[in-house]
Amino acid sequence: MQIHTFQFELDQQLNIKSFSPAFGKICEQLHENMPLLSAFELVTPKIPVSKQFLTMFNGQLVTICPCDKKDFVFGGVFYQIPTGYYFIGYPQLTDMAQLEAMSLSLNDFVNHDPINFYIGTLQLKESLYKHVKELNSELKASAEHLESLVAQRTKELLQSEKMASVGTLAAGVAHEINNPIGFLLSNLSSLDEYMQSVVPLVTALSNLSEADKKHIEDMSQISINWNDLAFMAEDISPLIQESVEGAKRVSKTVSGLRSFAHPSDSKQEQLSIQSAIDLAISLVRNELKYNAVLNYEPGDDFYVTGNLTELSQVFVNLLVNAGHAINENGEIEINIETTEKNVVVSVKDNGCGIPPENLDKLFQPFFTTKEIGTGTGLGLAISHGIIESHNGKISIESKVGEGTCFIIELPAAHF
Repeated sequence: MQIHTFQFELDQQLNIKSFSPAFGKICEQLHENMPLLSAFELVTPKIPVSKQFLTMFNGQLVTICPCDKKDFVFGGVFYQIPTGYYFIGYPQLTDMAQLEAMSLSLNDFVNHDPINFYIGTLQLKESLYKHVKELNSELKASAEHLESLVAQRTKELLQSEKMASVGTLAAGVAHEINNPIGFLLSNLSSLDEYMQSVVPLVTALSNLSEADKKHIEDMSQISINWNDLAFMAEDISPLIQESVEGAKRVSKTVSGLRSFAHPSDSKQEQLSIQSAIDLAISLVRNELKYNAVLNYEPGDDFYVTGNLTELSQVFVNLLVNAGHAINENGEIEINIETTEKNVVVSVKDNGCGIPPENLDKLFQPFFTTKEIGTGTGLGLAISHGIIESHNGKISIESKVGEGTCFIIELPAAHF
């Protein structure tokens, strides 16, 4: 009689006389003369195994399982023979991993009954199909995640290229504007000094009697509008001051452009991030105290590699922006956390928030939501450049009407 893959033989007392090697792999406790009921139990029909049962179900399909591996079910048939009974079956696999767990492979099925082997093969294919579907789902999820990462990195690269292009342009503009602005401020300062002497004279002339005014006109042979002369005497000084303020504002913008276009090459060293924050707070405390409460608990020291002046400039910009976003009775909160590799600082306010359409523009040079004349639009662009020069990242979360949170990630220093 051909030995099938999954086969065992019973004597008249229902003790196992012999079994195939495949059954030996699955049921390690199996041995000759072992009672059937100690090794296997019926799954369907769910009744105790007995001689009467085996006689009644002779040649009928049943399912059994090892007593110690009840999730490994076999379909098969008991046959009655003169010396007792024997069972031929096949595993009802639901997962390919079951074969590996039992140290079985398809090679163990070569001598199996063709029909049972075909059924088992179909089950293996079904299991493989299910496994492939699961892998396909995982691959699809991974592909979507990668696409998201590529889109994000592409966006960051485009932003970096844009900033580099604007930086090159800004360097040229700053160079061309810087000298004329210097001349303008110097000349306006000199003109203001000159007018300090001229204005009293013009004022005195405008207050002369009508006869004296007529005499001056006759002597100079010039027709003078004495009313306009008095007005000009009053208006000259404010006009000069306004011109000086405008020139200073242009100079400040040029200075910002130069900082943006030529990042500082100042030496970086290991420093406590708290020291940069403390320096920034000392510079802006007076400006913030009238409309916001600053919540900041330094806690333990966290160290990064950087430049104290540059990093404090970043925090000054963020704190000033937070103060401008708050009308009154606001709160600004600074938190410091650490991850495995980074020091993370968040600056959060409960101000007006930023519309979603403006979030992507915040780090672009000259973009500002402030009123004309109150901001250059370079603060956040410069901050972005400083953080990048420190191998870090700066991001933003904001909701209109609820507030804004800037998040800075810097590599932690290694001692």
